[in-house]
Amino acid sequence: MSTIPLDEVVRDVRGLQALFLTLMPDCLLFDAWIDRGRSEWAAEDVASYFGDLVRANREGLKALQAWSSDMQVTIESADTLVVLKEVRGDFVVSFVFDRNAPLGMVRLQVRRLLDRLDGMLPKVELHERSPAARALDFVQRYAPDPHATMLRMALKTGLSLEQLERPDALDEAQAQAVLEATQDILGLDQIPA
Repeated sequence: MSTIPLDEVVRDVRGLQALFLTLMPDCLLFDAWIDRGRSEWAAEDVASYFGDLVRANREGLKALQAWSSDMQVTIESADTLVVLKEVRGDFVVSFVFDRNAPLGMVRLQVRRLLDRLDGMLPKVELHERSPAARALDFVQRYAPDPHATMLRMALKTGLSLEQLERPDALDEAQAQAVLEATQDILGLDQIPA
């Protein structure tokens, strides 16, 4: 977790249920503030999915030739209002508000919160992860049964589960086998970046 004082940042923001800081491009949880009444939420999972959602939105807008670096995703469900905003390309800030909060007020509060966070977010340098590591993370996140999928991956690649747990230690041929097995098992033409 970071040293950003999120309790102070979100103080006096009515209707806010949670704030997640997702580190991009790997969609990793950097920090989170969750209202005590929502302790059942798994911050790492939520941050990861919200990061993926912003990435998918960006690619969808690029396909429409409508992409802008200043985009915001708003999701309205029966009980929550979610606003996702990519900041500087290395963070996604996700705000979860109570659904009863007026949309105009939510947008105003999001702008204010982003202003508060602006100088607090560090410049993060990530170590580049191998394509095999990214593929295995993708399997863990999206396969219907990740454990069974990892067993199938081991059978398909001829690698042990222990080797698959350390994808950065794989040689080039082993890494290629992992990529091909991931695509085959999940029925994908390519693994999303």
